[in-house]
Amino acid sequence: MNVKKSVILAFLIALGIIFQLVESFFPVVMIVPGYKIGIANIVGLFALYAYGPKDLCVVCLGRIFLAALLQGTLFSVSFALSFTGGILSMLAMIVAYRLPWFSIYGVSVLGACFHNVGQVLAITFVYQQYFMQLFLPVLLALSIVAGLCIALLAGQILRRMKGRLIR
Repeated sequence: MNVKKSVILAFLIALGIIFQLVESFFPVVMIVPGYKIGIANIVGLFALYAYGPKDLCVVCLGRIFLAALLQGTLFSVSFALSFTGGILSMLAMIVAYRLPWFSIYGVSVLGACFHNVGQVLAITFVYQQYFMQLFLPVLLALSIVAGLCIALLAGQILRRMKGRLIR
């Protein structure tokens, strides 16, 4: 990895942290407590399509760890939820990205769905509260909408950045 690409990935991590912190300031009143759209995932999806799966992992894991460190939640329950959801989301997006029949929209929706599955699995494991799994159908429905919105925004950014990306 060259220096220019490293700097760009560092900027993407910083932008993802900013998006995550800004989103945490606005509580979303929903049926499911604590639900967030996941605006910071625009940066991860951009990294996947602009640079590839390895750089998606660098950007997402860097964002998750550094944002938790800045918020003072490193190795807390909220960090465990974010980390578990992030890992499952990255794995699902990488698999879908490599398959020819998924567009950016399918990759994003699949990533959003698996992020919520990971969070429900983590909360079930941490608290041994199996009723949280009852929220999963609602979370998956919300994931479809959020994933489509994130893909739309990331796709617009990728189209506008075409020809300007440093490989």
